[in-house]
Amino acid sequence: MKLSTLLLFLILFSACTTIEIKEEDAFDNHRTVTPESFSSQNLTLSNKTIETDDGVTLNAWHLTRDDAQATVLYFGGNGFLMVKSRPLIEAYSNMPVNIILFDYRGYGLSSGEPSVEGIQTDARTMYRHADALSDSLSIPLYIHGHSMGSFLSTYTAKREDVAGYILESPVSEVSGWTKKLVPWLLRPFVRFDIDSNIASQNNLERVASITSPLLVIGSTEDNITPFEMAEDLYKASASSDKKLVSIEGGNHNDLPYFGNYATSIEEFIFN
Repeated sequence: MKLSTLLLFLILFSACTTIEIKEEDAFDNHRTVTPESFSSQNLTLSNKTIETDDGVTLNAWHLTRDDAQATVLYFGGNGFLMVKSRPLIEAYSNMPVNIILFDYRGYGLSSGEPSVEGIQTDARTMYRHADALSDSLSIPLYIHGHSMGSFLSTYTAKREDVAGYILESPVSEVSGWTKKLVPWLLRPFVRFDIDSNIASQNNLERVASITSPLLVIGSTEDNITPFEMAEDLYKASASSDKKLVSIEGGNHNDLPYFGNYATSIEEFIFN
């Protein structure tokens, strides 16, 4: 069947069904935050410029508080920018933790162009930076990766002795992910040509060799990284201290808006 024939079939098929589009689904709004507009009773924002080993300049934020008992280094997803981090910051704001955010190379005000190797260099650089800050305060360092950032969370946790790591809406491994993105009926007609550097990223293999405490957070409504990926990673984890949290009603990018998101993170870090 030619692709054009398939598309025609899908159009005709969909014409026999009702697709509901609600008013709230029509907008993809983001509440932004900048160093100039930032305001918080608990956190102080400091803008930082950090240079990687290969000469790229990363734009980073320190969100600190006097009573911090831990530091969290956050690895965002593919579409993450610090200016879009207001919900995340608000979710963390009542916990006694310092938060370190940054924009990957080629994102926001950071220089360079993104690549798998380059992003991993960014992760190593930011880990050293966050680790130095934590050591100076004698507090533990946790890492938190969302979606694509889950690969960097496992990459770092496998290399370093972290206090614990968080995988939010994670990807288990790339080839399995692409299969889940396409309904089984269409798989004979859809092929993914994935760069080998991307295809080689496998969180299932990494978590199987990481013994650090693990928190996996996901939603059964996630249509980008299905919750079964979170379940698979939880089962594959070598950690004896691990927890899987399902947030009902959440999707891929909105989990920080839910109350049990912050509660599960705080319990993970402090209990």
